[in-house]
Amino acid sequence: MKNKPFLLRNLHTFEVASQHLSFTKAGTELNLTQGAVSHRIRGLEDDLGFKLFIRLPRKLELTKEGKRLRETLTESLSSIYNEIEDITSDELKGEIVIATTPAFASGWLIPRLKNFKQKYPGFNLTIRIEEDQVDLRLNNIDIAIYYGKPSLKDTHIHPLFDERIVPVCTHEYAVKYGLFKQNYEDLHDINFIHAQESNAWSRWLKHFNIGVDPYEKAYTFSQRGMNIQAAKHSLGVAIGRLSFVAKMIEDGELVVPFPTLNSNNKYYLLCSDGMQKHQKINAVLSWIKEERASRD
Repeated sequence: MKNKPFLLRNLHTFEVASQHLSFTKAGTELNLTQGAVSHRIRGLEDDLGFKLFIRLPRKLELTKEGKRLRETLTESLSSIYNEIEDITSDELKGEIVIATTPAFASGWLIPRLKNFKQKYPGFNLTIRIEEDQVDLRLNNIDIAIYYGKPSLKDTHIHPLFDERIVPVCTHEYAVKYGLFKQNYEDLHDINFIHAQESNAWSRWLKHFNIGVDPYEKAYTFSQRGMNIQAAKHSLGVAIGRLSFVAKMIEDGELVVPFPTLNSNNKYYLLCSDGMQKHQKINAVLSWIKEERASRD
């Protein structure tokens, strides 16, 4: 490559242009003219020996080679930026982007973030709600927390803690239906509250060998967490994860009329492979461990 002194500059220009799929918008971000961006891209294509963009009348598209280069470049630049940040940081500070599900964010993470701020005041957090697991590098995510072991490539996976599923209702509802008697025949009378696409009630009934149809009398909510809110309003008995309802049980908002059950799954912390020794990762990990220890 004859233009090695300009290679990194042009690669950076390509990375910005590939995000916007527009030389004009890339020029605005880089403080360059549209023509200057186009000139750099053509120079890079000449050096590499393959086209990066398909130039259509009103838009740009990445070629197959362009898509491959963008993915590799994004990962490499992310690693470089993270390494520089870690090297130059004299204390625990900076930005942390955490991705997790709505249920974990509202049920576990947000209620405890006050403690994180007190312990690490120098960190600024961005919480991204991602129901499905996403590529961490390509989405500039530092940490993800998910329930169930993930299968993402190039990802470091750290097990956090186990989970139990627990039936809950209000004290008023439990008394009304005599649920503290541990007479499972009474379950024929209750209203079962479900989270859509969850089979937690079916698993719980099967484990305890209880012949009750949980859908004969039932309310079902499409958004996880709403089932617990319904239980708090004495609409029936919901089944939820102990990590999310423990505080409500401690405060007396909910009671546990029946035994809990091990969910046979865990929560996991994810970060891009190679990032697991960085300060921001270890700060979040140690804080989660402290939170769990204070509850056990």
